[in-house]
Amino acid sequence: MRGRAAKTVLLLACLSVLLSGCWSRKELNELAVVVALGIDLHKNGYAVTAQVLNPNEVRTQKSTSGATPVITYSSEGRTVPDALQRMLIEAPRMLYLSHVRVLVFGEALARKGLSDTLDFISRNQQLRTDFFLLVSRGAQAADVLKIVTPFEHVPANSLYTSIVISHQKWAATGKVTLQKFITELGREGSNPVLSGVHVTGSAEKGSSLGNLHKIDPDALLQHAGLGVFEEDRLVGWLDESSSKTANYVLDEVHTTIGYVPCPGSGIAGVEIVHSDSDIDVSLGEDGKPEFTVRLDVETNLNAAECSMDLSKPATIENIQEKLNEKFARSLEGNIHEVQTKYGADIFGFGEVLHRKYPSVWAKYRERWKDSFGGMKVSVEADVTIRRIGSIVQPVRREMRE
Repeated sequence: MRGRAAKTVLLLACLSVLLSGCWSRKELNELAVVVALGIDLHKNGYAVTAQVLNPNEVRTQKSTSGATPVITYSSEGRTVPDALQRMLIEAPRMLYLSHVRVLVFGEALARKGLSDTLDFISRNQQLRTDFFLLVSRGAQAADVLKIVTPFEHVPANSLYTSIVISHQKWAATGKVTLQKFITELGREGSNPVLSGVHVTGSAEKGSSLGNLHKIDPDALLQHAGLGVFEEDRLVGWLDESSSKTANYVLDEVHTTIGYVPCPGSGIAGVEIVHSDSDIDVSLGEDGKPEFTVRLDVETNLNAAECSMDLSKPATIENIQEKLNEKFARSLEGNIHEVQTKYGADIFGFGEVLHRKYPSVWAKYRERWKDSFGGMKVSVEADVTIRRIGSIVQPVRREMRE
């Protein structure tokens, strides 16, 4: 019995030598947790800025020493990993990239092309693929990451949540992750978009804690429409209306606001509560593709700045018809502008053609950029008003009666 126990202990001792243990463990007090990265073009390659958590300030969610909740480190290098490694000259800990929430590209870099930068980002094992990508419109990415923001203790979290809220409630921005952007780059017949961000006010004053101690901060971060890409290069920007059009066509609209003129005078405002889009393609008599965007929208009336009689079904039908006309006219005009100004198919029309008529797509595949600008695109909108609110008649009408 004793011999068997001794053999068992010996066997376990031998097996324990083969166990690797926690060879790759990383202690939190040895790491600098990066929550945001900014990459700019530099004469020597790249300028990289890392927004790193200040653990002493973040732990309490309230500054106890007057220090900022994050620290930014910047360095230059021939490649992005070269620049990151050079940060260790200043940073007291190893950079840990697994908690990056946003990555901001400088506009100059985006216009040159992001493929080389994306290679490192995709290849790095620490970086996940669910963080958001942004382009710093008209400025350096470093300027964006140095702004101290109100509400959220960590600026990167503020930027992250503002992307989510703006996309869900306003629909003029893009919620694009690394995985989504790379997927769009690899698709035939479509080009990607990225949301823009810029600093309003003084970037210099906005980088200090004093930015939080004012009712009207010296600087704020503001979303700045969608950037149009041709493959991996930024070629231009969409204004608010065109950005919304892109999201409507891409079926990315959750909630937003709109309005149309009332019968006679005044304005009727609506809240879009649901939107569904579908793209179809048919071949004309000349064999050329013709695209149709069908849009189904549900709305609630949220403002009636006129004296129309909302108790009459004809009044509601009149507003719906005006909304149908406005949606169709606005979307067609904005799509045509993108076609003629950029020639970049950010809507995915080429992909629809590829799926339905692969043999026809084969004829346009190599020259889709040149052909896309001349394609006929029509929009059919079907808008329904579901609710008119807690009161029936407009206050203006009640006053007159």
